[in-house]
Amino acid sequence: MEQIRTEQDIGRRDLFENPTAAFRPSAYWFWHSIPAEDVCHAQLADFKQKGIGTILIQARLAMSRDDYLSPPFLDAYRVAAGIAGKLGLKLGIYDDYNWISGHAGGRTVVDRDDLRERHLFWSSLGEARGEISGIHPPFTRTMGPDIVAWQYEGSIVEWCQWTVEAALLHPSVGIDSLDQVVDVTARTFVVESDRTSCSYLFEGVPDGGQVLTVFVSARSRTSRLINYLLPEAAERFIEVGLDPLIEALGDLVPDPVGFVFYDQPAAGFYKWSQISGDLGNSLLYAPTLPDAVSRGTGETFARALLALVRDVGPETLRLRAQFYAAYSALMNEAFSGTLRRWAEGRGIVLTGHEILPHVSSWSLNGGFTTIDPRVALAVDFFGIDAYRHETAVDSNNFVAQLAPKLGDSVARSNGRSRCVVETYASAERTPVRAAGQWELTLETMRAQAIRLHCLGSRQFLWHGVYQTDGRDDDPTPFSNPRFDFGPGINFEPWWSYHDLFAEETARISAFIEGATPRTPVAILYPLHTAFAEGPRHSHATHIGAWCEGLLAEGCDFMFVSEADLATATIENGRLRASGLVFDAVVLPSVTVLETTKTLHTLAVFKAAGGVVWSSGDSLSAVCDGITREAVEVSMHIERMPGDGDVGALLRSLRSTGPDVACHSVDKPWQWIGYETDGWWRIVLFNDGSTERVSEISFGDGFECEVWSATTGTVNEVFAFEHLTVVLGPQDVRCLRLRQVPETVAREGHLSDQPVVDDGRAVPLVDDWSFAPGPDAEFVPISVETGWEMQGFADFSGTGIYRLTLEIGDEADWVLELPAVDTVVTVRLDDRQIGRRGWRPYNFALGRLTPGVHSLELHVANTAANRYYKNTPYLGDSLDKSGLAAAPKLIPLTN
Repeated sequence: MEQIRTEQDIGRRDLFENPTAAFRPSAYWFWHSIPAEDVCHAQLADFKQKGIGTILIQARLAMSRDDYLSPPFLDAYRVAAGIAGKLGLKLGIYDDYNWISGHAGGRTVVDRDDLRERHLFWSSLGEARGEISGIHPPFTRTMGPDIVAWQYEGSIVEWCQWTVEAALLHPSVGIDSLDQVVDVTARTFVVESDRTSCSYLFEGVPDGGQVLTVFVSARSRTSRLINYLLPEAAERFIEVGLDPLIEALGDLVPDPVGFVFYDQPAAGFYKWSQISGDLGNSLLYAPTLPDAVSRGTGETFARALLALVRDVGPETLRLRAQFYAAYSALMNEAFSGTLRRWAEGRGIVLTGHEILPHVSSWSLNGGFTTIDPRVALAVDFFGIDAYRHETAVDSNNFVAQLAPKLGDSVARSNGRSRCVVETYASAERTPVRAAGQWELTLETMRAQAIRLHCLGSRQFLWHGVYQTDGRDDDPTPFSNPRFDFGPGINFEPWWSYHDLFAEETARISAFIEGATPRTPVAILYPLHTAFAEGPRHSHATHIGAWCEGLLAEGCDFMFVSEADLATATIENGRLRASGLVFDAVVLPSVTVLETTKTLHTLAVFKAAGGVVWSSGDSLSAVCDGITREAVEVSMHIERMPGDGDVGALLRSLRSTGPDVACHSVDKPWQWIGYETDGWWRIVLFNDGSTERVSEISFGDGFECEVWSATTGTVNEVFAFEHLTVVLGPQDVRCLRLRQVPETVAREGHLSDQPVVDDGRAVPLVDDWSFAPGPDAEFVPISVETGWEMQGFADFSGTGIYRLTLEIGDEADWVLELPAVDTVVTVRLDDRQIGRRGWRPYNFALGRLTPGVHSLELHVANTAANRYYKNTPYLGDSLDKSGLAAAPKLIPLTN
């Protein structure tokens, strides 16, 4: 990842006008086959022209695994990297085939069966004999047969080396203490096994009311996924998967190839016929795990295992929390630690993202609801991030969500800030998620990018740009590139407008970079609660409720860890942690804490005048505490927090900096931050369809600059007592202001809407003609409904609307296009007036003299109607295309 050059390095305004690659959109470049040199030249030049700053080459499922990392692949990789460098593009190494880092396209486990994933399964019976059978990976199977085929040799899930790792006799119900649990591991054996199941036998007979719980490990003999608990697996992955790329790139490392990006390292999430208890999936096993768990819990491995699936009395929550903490630490060090040391030895940056169970959701586990994330690198986000040099997260679809906020939080906790957000689209019109969203518009993606920047993203990472757009009339997901999590944005008809999106959003990101966010509220990330209680506990939904409630009130926040609180300072009733200042700490249904130090910090903070609120369940255990202690809180809410609760919390806090108020129900997005010299920065964005008005005040008066993200210009300073900012649909404003001591008797009004004479508006309804492309014949068309309803159902591309209009009065005219699907270029008398990719579609035509004029509107839609044709993915209706309301000519008011 490009080293971030700050405003001190290149100048505050220069960075805004010409953002570096760190702020520009980046993209996965999907290779579906090994590209020829001319393809590399053409596509990379196109990406550069469209405003992309960084490319990551990713081999996808359409490419043969035999081709991945082959000599021709490595040759093409170096050629592409060299071309990218000459174009001024940055390049990153996406570290694997398809996704799930660590397998190197299956090469990691070739001739190294010992590195294949090994899991623990369990069964509880009131009998001496039992079995483990029916093992299956439901999470993988939901992705379809092609995904199963590349993860498992022969598409078969098979197992070997069945071993009893722990066996315990215990009461069937009501275990009051671990003293009632008897370890009988030495008397329990696997007696029969095959490739799909095993039988075990206990040399004894459980007494009445007793249950035998047996934990059996097995290694998959067919999985290409690795055992992430083994550092030697990561070392082998580096040897066969990463070193060949680095060696092929040679002197192109570290510039332009400056980083390696990992993606969702995780073993399988297996279920089986006998699964029961608190843990929802199998978990990895390695010979080093028992000692790590015993050290972490102070208990035997066997008893600690039982606590994962059964209530074993008062120690249950502590044992679970400490078990998963030890398990996660072992995995973090074995995989991420090995990768980091390798990256540093090669002089490059390590980044990437783990599985995020909250993807597309505000609830901590509202995304991947079918998995138990405790078995993967998927809960201890602060600990995982400590091994990265730069933070990256994953996001799904085009809605506000938790990922960037949590990503920014862990980055700041580890001495950095902000994050890269990979954004992919899963289908909404069909159950086949990989069919994607070819109906995506530039307006939708722009709105999402701006929201992500307000939530903590520095760089928007596209998933992705495509080498090919695949095959017609073939709905097969993945292997047909067209349905490999579309869209491939460079095959969208609106792709030529991407530079507008890239320039504007990069400037917004660069603008935010220059200030520290104002975050009055800290939300404690309840790691040990998540470990102990599992993903279905209320802490997950309480986190989502607090996040959404605070944002709805225009209040920013950040997550902090217990380690952050342990090192925090408290000054004047404010808590300083992770480089931020907080007036309040929120505990979202926290039942388990790691340390009593957290209680001490919160008590000192509250005594100093700070605010501590909690919601949901109350504290039950502190892992290093001898006795149960309570949290000293200012307010506890037993229910899920609502709007009234959030409002009450905010009213209890002191105000700092400028006040930004919006009196409508739906408020614009806002980001507020401060510089070290007294200046403040504000971003306001209206992602809605109606006008929204914000009122800004700051003491007795303030001076304000307006920074245009569209043009990169900065206007002169004006002084105001009060400023009204009118935001039309999709409007964005970047403002920089500071308080002035004297009262300024001036009311300000900021709006980009042209002042027009609506009473003299001329609707342009009739006499339009249309051509589906530059070489097609023109035919009459209505501009009050899309072309998809007028005989061009499957046309995806740029359609041309033409009108001969007569101007009667000389005036300065504005052309208003009320409904465009989805981007448009306006030409008048063979002269380009402008182009727009999102609302408002208003164009100043200048002063027109009376007479006849030629008007052309070049409108591009999405690829959905063409690419979903003859597939099950089209849905119940066609994608809207072209004009859907009559254009208007409106004179400007003199």
